[in-house]
Amino acid sequence: MSQEELHPLAAEVGSQLKDPSQTFQMLVYFVVHSGQELAMEKAFHQPLLQTVKEEGNYTYRLLQQTTQPENFIVVEHWQNLAALDSHLKQPYLSQLLEDLGPVLAQPPRVDVFQEIVAR
Repeated sequence: MSQEELHPLAAEVGSQLKDPSQTFQMLVYFVVHSGQELAMEKAFHQPLLQTVKEEGNYTYRLLQQTTQPENFIVVEHWQNLAALDSHLKQPYLSQLLEDLGPVLAQPPRVDVFQEIVAR
């Protein structure tokens, strides 16, 4: 898969991976405007239901910070970059991005991790 074919976020994530054919995890940090916490939960309803059914997805969870409820993290675990790319091209993800526009207080931050295995 060439970089031109990848969703822009998948291309960005791919540039951070040592081996895009290997499993990886992502933490996606969101901060919503005060009072928009329920809108955040509602926006993620379908993506949470659908993403866990996608081939190549191991984990997709939305977490809310208990002491600062406007802070959320999405924990994602993908089989490989191709699985993430397919996910990002799903219609419910396009809808999610549209729904989050007025809710977010700042752009999301994405951190990418690959597991270190003791051998």
